[in-house]
Amino acid sequence: MKTTQGFGYRYPFAYVAFGGERTKWWMRFLKKGFYHCALVLGNGYEWILIDPLIHFTDLIIFKNVSPTTVLKEKGYRLIRTTPTVPDLTNTQCRPFTCVETVKRFLGINNRFIWTPYQLFCFLYLKKENNP
Repeated sequence: MKTTQGFGYRYPFAYVAFGGERTKWWMRFLKKGFYHCALVLGNGYEWILIDPLIHFTDLIIFKNVSPTTVLKEKGYRLIRTTPTVPDLTNTQCRPFTCVETVKRFLGINNRFIWTPYQLFCFLYLKKENNP
């Protein structure tokens, strides 16, 4: 479906949460404190937490609770960004990871972003250049 006109709307902004625990042996290659990433989409009143895990993707709907507060209390680092709709010509096939899931929801087509820390740096620089 190309358009959502008449069906709903896209959330105007998002928070990407970075953190997590080292639970697998191969996670030792990731930067400490950046083992996992998740996405919070919202409009200020309604929030959806999209948490892509190894064995399933968890969707949690928040009402009357600030998910940013909950995630900060759990030790996650948050960065605010705006989702975009990318061109269809840049579609590429990549492994299904938490980073790739967040990138797809945000419309990021950078094939050199593989780890949560790389995604954090990309979003941080984007935020600094577009205040």
